[in-house]
Amino acid sequence: MKQPAKRTVLFLSLLSFIVLPGCWDKREIEQIGMITGIGLDQGEDSTDHRIKMTQQFVNTTIGSKEGVVKGYYNLTDEGSNIFEIVRRTSTRTDRSPYYTHLKVIILSDKITSTSQLMDLINFFQRDHEMRRTVRVYFSKGPASTILEKTTENKEIPAFNIFYKSRNHYKTLEMPRQLTLGEMSVYLSSQQSFLVQVIGLINGSEMQGAAIVSGKKKRLIGWLNREEVSGINWILGTKSGSKGGIITIIDKKTKKDIIYEVDHIATKIKPKVEGEQITFHVSIDSEGRLGEDWTVNDAFDEDFIKKTDEQIAEEVKRIVEQSIAKIKDTYKADVAGFGEQFRIKNYKEWKKVKDDWDDAFSRSNVEVEAKVHIREFGSKGRKVPKIPKT
Repeated sequence: MKQPAKRTVLFLSLLSFIVLPGCWDKREIEQIGMITGIGLDQGEDSTDHRIKMTQQFVNTTIGSKEGVVKGYYNLTDEGSNIFEIVRRTSTRTDRSPYYTHLKVIILSDKITSTSQLMDLINFFQRDHEMRRTVRVYFSKGPASTILEKTTENKEIPAFNIFYKSRNHYKTLEMPRQLTLGEMSVYLSSQQSFLVQVIGLINGSEMQGAAIVSGKKKRLIGWLNREEVSGINWILGTKSGSKGGIITIIDKKTKKDIIYEVDHIATKIKPKVEGEQITFHVSIDSEGRLGEDWTVNDAFDEDFIKKTDEQIAEEVKRIVEQSIAKIKDTYKADVAGFGEQFRIKNYKEWKKVKDDWDDAFSRSNVEVEAKVHIREFGSKGRKVPKIPKT
């Protein structure tokens, strides 16, 4: 064999030692402490800013002599910072914590109203195993209790919360999911925002929303379901909920009529006169008659027109109620008014951007709503005329 050929064979042989052992750094699944959920609560000594952290591990042990075991287990520890707790966890379990599969981070109402959120999420932003797509939630009550709630199908609580929170497209009463990355952007830009809330009633029910002040960087209040619905009407299908229903009481029959939302298009037009900022909110929605307990004929154009008007009146009432809550009570713009003001009147925006929430609380907001029922199924009494032969 010629010398160049020998060198080539030798080189390829040496290269194979590098390429072929592809599993040299493998880790058996039974040895990985896969964490799917984290809950942060205020420590026992609140004056010392102690943090109580609950970590939910996937139990990779399929069964035992005693029978099938739970699909998860929780470890709770306390410390002055999260990194300290994470390192201490490694001394309590033979499975070193692994965060690449983390799905949810739950922050309790107590810790979010007393601590700076930038401090609480600092570790999660920096750690190389953390993904910016991890979902963030607030809880009314201890976050550790939420992670212990057993579901009907015995699902891992963190998975149940993650998948349940994605149903915001089915209802107007939930805000959209919030990721760790989005939360970081909001806090860095001092922009107020909403967070999905988990309550302790009915298992771990998603209910309403938490308001976070971008300037104070902490929880400042809550919105109930109807108030969240109003914010979603303002945000429209593009930025808010993608679906949901609204129920009205028919003025004539006093019975329920249910409108199913298909699309919401909202325009926010700012106007400045002197130092007074005014917003005109124009909401236009299309949908279908989802349920009707009246005896009216859905093919009657007059009935559809009057129903459109009644629904529009209800939408306007809900939206105005929600605006009053965020503007007058909490002084926090969580509905995108500031973004529209920046886009359409940047010169004036520069004057108030450093204290926008306060400027928003002094503004006037006018609301106009239009609703169009485009579908109503086959309910009705009219039948097409059959031509005589």
